[in-house]
Amino acid sequence: MDHVDWDRLNELRTDIGEEDFADVAMLFVAELQETLEKLSPDTATSADFHFLRGSAANLGFVTLVAACATAEEACNASNVPDVAAVSAAFMAALDEVAPRVPELAA
Repeated sequence: MDHVDWDRLNELRTDIGEEDFADVAMLFVAELQETLEKLSPDTATSADFHFLRGSAANLGFVTLVAACATAEEACNASNVPDVAAVSAAFMAALDEVAPRVPELAA
């Protein structure tokens, strides 16, 4: 299964420029990681997952986008979001991206 939309990630690289791509992409990854580390199923809000989904979409992390959308819907329905699924999707995207963009997985 593809966890990364490579066309989107390469489009981001083209838009930003090769020289600045790693810095900008690493900023997105750091924000994702920082937000995920603070999330707990008991306190997470739909806004948390909306933020994560936007950052994931910018990077082309399609599985993470889907997991965040599901978690956001759960919050909106007053259900407990699956934070573990969101974290797993993030790790899967990093694992897939590591061989081709090692600076993102560092």
